Amino acid sequence: MQCRTRPFLGRLLSVFAAVVLTVPALRAQEAAPPASRPRIGLVLAGGGAKGGAHVGVLKVLEELRVPVDCIAGTSMGALVGAGYASGQSAGEIEKFLVGVKWNSVIGSAGRRDLEPIEQKRADVTYSNELEFGLRGGRIIVPGGIVDTARIENLLRIYVARARMEADFDKLPIPFRAVATDMLSGKMVVLANGDVATAMRASMAIPGAFAPVSLNGQVLADGGMVRNIPIDVARGLCADVVIVSNLVEPDIKEGDLRSAVQLLTRSTDVMIRANEDAQLATMTDRDVLIDTFTGDITTASFERVPETIPLGEVAARKAADSLRRYSLSEEEYAHWRQRVASSQNVEVRLADVTFKGLNRVNPDYLQTRTMVKAGDMVGVEKISEDALRLSALQDFESVGYTLTGDPQDATLEWQPHEKPWGPNYLKFDLGVYASNGGDLAFVVNAQHTHPWLNSRGGEWQNELQLGYESKLETRFYQPMDVAQKWFVEPRLGMSQVLDDVYVAGDRLAKYIYRDWGVSTDIGRNMGKYTQARLGYAYVDRDYKRDTGPDVLPEGTHHDAGVTFNLTHDSRDKRFSATKGIAASLEYTLSDDSLGGDRNWQRGEAALAAVLPVGKNLIWTTLAGGTDFNSHLPFDRMYTLGGPSSFPGFELGEMRTTDYATLSASYLHKLGDIVSLRGQAVYVGLRLQAAQLTNVNPLDTEQDDLTIYGGSLYLTGSTPVGPLTIGYGKTSTDAWSVWLAIGRPIGHGTAMERGIFR
Repeated sequence: MQCRTRPFLGRLLSVFAAVVLTVPALRAQEAAPPASRPRIGLVLAGGGAKGGAHVGVLKVLEELRVPVDCIAGTSMGALVGAGYASGQSAGEIEKFLVGVKWNSVIGSAGRRDLEPIEQKRADVTYSNELEFGLRGGRIIVPGGIVDTARIENLLRIYVARARMEADFDKLPIPFRAVATDMLSGKMVVLANGDVATAMRASMAIPGAFAPVSLNGQVLADGGMVRNIPIDVARGLCADVVIVSNLVEPDIKEGDLRSAVQLLTRSTDVMIRANEDAQLATMTDRDVLIDTFTGDITTASFERVPETIPLGEVAARKAADSLRRYSLSEEEYAHWRQRVASSQNVEVRLADVTFKGLNRVNPDYLQTRTMVKAGDMVGVEKISEDALRLSALQDFESVGYTLTGDPQDATLEWQPHEKPWGPNYLKFDLGVYASNGGDLAFVVNAQHTHPWLNSRGGEWQNELQLGYESKLETRFYQPMDVAQKWFVEPRLGMSQVLDDVYVAGDRLAKYIYRDWGVSTDIGRNMGKYTQARLGYAYVDRDYKRDTGPDVLPEGTHHDAGVTFNLTHDSRDKRFSATKGIAASLEYTLSDDSLGGDRNWQRGEAALAAVLPVGKNLIWTTLAGGTDFNSHLPFDRMYTLGGPSSFPGFELGEMRTTDYATLSASYLHKLGDIVSLRGQAVYVGLRLQAAQLTNVNPLDTEQDDLTIYGGSLYLTGSTPVGPLTIGYGKTSTDAWSVWLAIGRPIGHGTAMERGIFR
């Protein structure tokens, strides 16, 4: 019995071994091209937005039935190449690229809508988005000026299924992305890991996008060392290379006048040198496709759809050379079927975890996401949560992976806290000038240290010098993990210059000096609305700087209850193109609460922005009252200036009660930087106001109805908000003004920057 069994087992093992050894061989035969044709490597050059032309090249390759056995790409070439290598067709990649909202991906349009209301409120008066770190007494500059969170999220959607394969040789088409190690200055060929991260590293233009830290290397745009990676494709698989190159117009002497033009050209020369070295290695068997991109630049992402037809035209010019590598319809269909792969991913989540956090409480982040354990989700739902998390001021970017059983996966969030934190600095500048002699400026600096405790306690200090000077420290302390309830004590001092007018003439200049303390308890209601109730004590000293001795001076203690309700759904804090801002404020000062005078002051304002095609309609309704409490001279509302009433100088009209209604039509003249939402408008504004107890020092005026109109140029620019205008009122007052950057004005809610 034993003698018969051994031969049987031996034969069984022999058959099993043969099967095991044969299966890989069969797979290799299926993956490899037939011996009758050469292996074709596709090389896609870097070129930013111009790289959309590669899609046009791919479309022609498909029309001519030219297969691709491996792909090497740099920068935008890596993006297009990774999509094709992941199994997408040229048409699918075209649909993806044409559908990208580049002003959102690169310009961060829509980000503000996802920010918490406290983040919006604390940032409402800042005219720029620059942020620095403070560490060891040194100011730390971020690695890039463009927020990359949305770019990374886009790439993860683009190659959702391919991200699950760590070996790029095992993608439907073997793939390589090229990057530059900024530490060694050498080329890095990315062959494994997360294919979305590989694309991101290859596209990281120094200065614009932060580099990618990976495996002890600091990776940036591969174009600096290998913009046309022919040698990489040959090393991967290629017997023959098809090179999709991007060609710009020749540079003329007149194009090299400025320092910026020369600096940009120096980078182009460096890239051109490594391109020429690679192109020199091409043989008669290889195919070069030169796409001339005209005036489309590396940064013209809004013009990506225009580049695709240019690639098609260029590839058809090389059609005769490409046909040498065409397959029959049957052979090509078989190849296409083998490499095609959908990027749709849908999984049931067994768990949701957070990895790599040092400061931010993961329990808080759980309250910010919609996807939970047990949900059946696709990559789109996960990406929506990624955008919510990346809108928080704490993160440079937010990554994620799906690990474990694909049918019962764990979603692992990988938020990257800003490496230049946790101490952040912001700086701002504002200038205002008018024909009436107003010349005001402010310089502002703010320090913020978030996450001092697990609930998200935040310490903020602010220093401002100029027309409105102040020094303030505050501590914002959420009371629950979701940060719905909070308390905020403040301590500060300020000095404000204030002109007093009578009958349109500047009569005096006052200096208000305040120091005080306050404490608020508040509630954040969703991402748009916040309510605060508090107590404030202020010592106020107001004195004449210039003017007649008969004018009042004094020192008082104002103390009492404050209430504020804020709503903000605008898409931008300045020059908004849609949304609503609203504010309701109330202050009661009473001797029973620690003050030495009794008064009340209540104010409400509502502003709405309505887009009409490319143009805008702005409407504002605002009003304030003292509830017949005989509001002191130094606490009256002041109107005047471009925000509250153009035609008057800053603070020219002083009143205890006011109501104002205005409407503006803004016609878009053109974009400055369209991807950043920077544009210039010409605006026409009509306004009416009813004032009560106007200018108490002017005995001839009491109540007053005023009408006015203004014509102005306005918009967001690289140097911040800018407005130039002319305004005239029914009282024959008129003004020409210029305003740049941070808002200046302290009288009404509109002047304080809430409704700009």
